[in-house]
Amino acid sequence: MKSLTFNQLQLRVLVLLFFLFTSGLISYMHFIELPKLERSISLLAERELDTLAFSTKNLLKDVAKINFDYAAWTSTYNFMHDKRQSYIDDNLVDETFSIIEVDGIFLIDEHLKTIFGKGLNHKTGESLNFSFQDFNQFPSNATMLPVPRRDKGSAKTSGFIMTLHGPAIYSVNQIRTSLLEGEHRGFLITIKLIKEDFTKSLSESTLTKVSMLPIPHDYKAKTSSFWNEKVTVTAVKPYSTVLIGDMNSQPIAILNIEHSVGTMPNIINQKSIIFLTLLSFLFYLIYQLISITIIIPVKKLARDIKVMDKKKECTQLNEDYTVKELTTVSKNVNELLLTVQKQNELLAEQVNTDQLTQVMNRHGLKVELTKHKDECIRLKVGFIVVMCDIDYFKKYNDSVGHMKGDEALFLVAQALDNQCKRTSDTCARFGGEEFILLFTEMTTANLHNKLQSVINAMENLNISHPDSAVASHISVSLGATIVQPSDVIDFNLPMNAIIKSADKALYQAKATGRNRFVINYFSSNKTT
Repeated sequence: MKSLTFNQLQLRVLVLLFFLFTSGLISYMHFIELPKLERSISLLAERELDTLAFSTKNLLKDVAKINFDYAAWTSTYNFMHDKRQSYIDDNLVDETFSIIEVDGIFLIDEHLKTIFGKGLNHKTGESLNFSFQDFNQFPSNATMLPVPRRDKGSAKTSGFIMTLHGPAIYSVNQIRTSLLEGEHRGFLITIKLIKEDFTKSLSESTLTKVSMLPIPHDYKAKTSSFWNEKVTVTAVKPYSTVLIGDMNSQPIAILNIEHSVGTMPNIINQKSIIFLTLLSFLFYLIYQLISITIIIPVKKLARDIKVMDKKKECTQLNEDYTVKELTTVSKNVNELLLTVQKQNELLAEQVNTDQLTQVMNRHGLKVELTKHKDECIRLKVGFIVVMCDIDYFKKYNDSVGHMKGDEALFLVAQALDNQCKRTSDTCARFGGEEFILLFTEMTTANLHNKLQSVINAMENLNISHPDSAVASHISVSLGATIVQPSDVIDFNLPMNAIIKSADKALYQAKATGRNRFVINYFSSNKTT
């Protein structure tokens, strides 16, 4: 065996170290970091597809809400019997289509015969002809009709359909009285054509670009999932496609969603090759410098990612690295985390917000009630639950219609929300025309003033109520229950009982004339 000089041995050791270092770095990024990043990007793509499905459902719900308002209406129910032209003249004129933003309204009797049908582009005013409602010519379309209900309620369906003017959203409701009763007299069908505003709305919701494509003529087999099916993304790709199907699961259009992160970063590129070439010549002189500028940052990046993965928390990684590739990977991960965070915030807001009134919904209310409960148990801070109900609201809907009723609900909700001055105060829609206000503890006198302020706010709102027995305007009745730290028993508070206590006070306010408030203490149900 030939002997080696110290210099030769040192040079070979340095070359070996350089080779091991560069090989280890590339292997670490290729076999560990890139798969993690690829999975993270795939999860982001899945989240974007989930958001697309959620937003599509909301668009269907918007059309279904409008359709229900007209179908569950005594005037529509009577028209199906007496066929009075005045109903058409008062409710289904050209202006109606632009106001409710639909392109077709059809009244079908119990024998599937079209009693009234009209198509009108709600944006251009152009008259539109539809034929899908001819169930004799298109018997398969009858599957869009729900099974009529004989008990209280209104059978309904919604989805997509291909029309002479392209894909459209449809909503079908069984025609019933405003009390959701009466004999079966047919169905109300509403059509809204899918145009640019449909994909624009989806793009805004998903924070990505969404476009709609027609079904190719040579399309034979199912190559994509339907929009409402759960999709698992296994590889990073620039875009995904989902199908829009009609009531018979026949594809009618393709949705194309461009993912916010659609490519994997390149580890080996021209800059990295130049860097490694220069490093091979300078390695002997800058061995310690490499240890500081490369090895330690790589370990830190790996450690930060490992800590983040272990804690399951999205924290920003350091982007100040000497090696550009590490900076690029760190920036990509940070951008990915920022996009996920924004989408989480958007989904959280949609989950906790009532879509009609734009105040907190029942789900968010449950979270806030839990916070007040915990503070009362741990910090001995009491709170107040106020049940609020709009007086004679059903009569208001019957008098002015559901669309005006929805407008009134929104205005009342905003007025109630404005009464929540402190950051801990909460206004939430409990259901229908009922709202709940949560206040951190205050004196009885201040609570009296606050509830009187709510009564006055309704008077200042001055929404005319033609059928109210207590006021000329929309008014509210309030029932408040005061929860004190002394109500805590064995570190627990019965939240259902507290809600019932507030509801009991509300019942007393209604029983004594409405447009007023009643306050009681949860512990003794003492009324003030």
